[in-house]
Amino acid sequence: MGLPVIFIHRADEEHLGFCMQQAIASNPKSRVILIGNPENKKRAPEETEHHLISDYYQSAMVFSTHYRHLSPNDYVYNLFCFQRWFILRDFMRANKLQAVLYLDSDVMLHTDINAPEFKHFTLEYSWTTFCDLPTMERYCAYLISYFREPHLLQKVLDFCREIGDAPLSDMVTCIHFHNYFLRRNSTYGVIGDSFFDHNLSCPLAPPCPQIESLNGKKKIYLKEGKLLCKFTEKEGFLKVNSLHFQGATKQYISSFLSAKLPSQGDLSYFDYATYQWVCAPS
Repeated sequence: MGLPVIFIHRADEEHLGFCMQQAIASNPKSRVILIGNPENKKRAPEETEHHLISDYYQSAMVFSTHYRHLSPNDYVYNLFCFQRWFILRDFMRANKLQAVLYLDSDVMLHTDINAPEFKHFTLEYSWTTFCDLPTMERYCAYLISYFREPHLLQKVLDFCREIGDAPLSDMVTCIHFHNYFLRRNSTYGVIGDSFFDHNLSCPLAPPCPQIESLNGKKKIYLKEGKLLCKFTEKEGFLKVNSLHFQGATKQYISSFLSAKLPSQGDLSYFDYATYQWVCAPS
């Protein structure tokens, strides 16, 4: 069996099912799991598993007693973004899972996640991350202590200011924990000749080499069934491991299902205006 792929989501939204379908297509030997609500069980494809958030919520409730809302985002939404890590940890504990890939409901997976070079891509992105159980134990303990102790919370707030007055979210605490506790070099999602996407509407972060854009989004190429991005300042392509369809770009998710990709071997690119794959000029 491959590494399990886990989604945690409360809403009943169509794109969730598409992203789960794509996880199955790219990793047929992996368990694909949704930890959700009764309302979104119908979004889980037949080959996947559906579990209830409520069965793994006790530690998340304990965290809520320490949480301080210091964000312009909705209170319930922002709190749950933190609580999901406790839900994930407790699910891993209960099911004896030592490592998983966690994906947000708007992330399309296009690579075999069992490549050994991926396993250290942990908590750089809160929406796409490889998680081992010991790290989840440490991260959840970190969240409890940093919200409970005022002097530790102040350190995170100082970090928010250092990175551009970012609101306090689990995205920030993931980066803070990655930098100061895991002490790993940042990859910015680029691993070898491939990348895990930060946001379809954003370029790769410097110092990564830049890639082409189209209509304010990454220009996605297709060749022989593989998704690629083309470098702007040198020859060659960067392979796509995942795409993050954040916000309004969710409208394109279904077009990137492997089952819907053109089968021809010629190089083509996705035209956002027409939702079509167009032959790229030679």
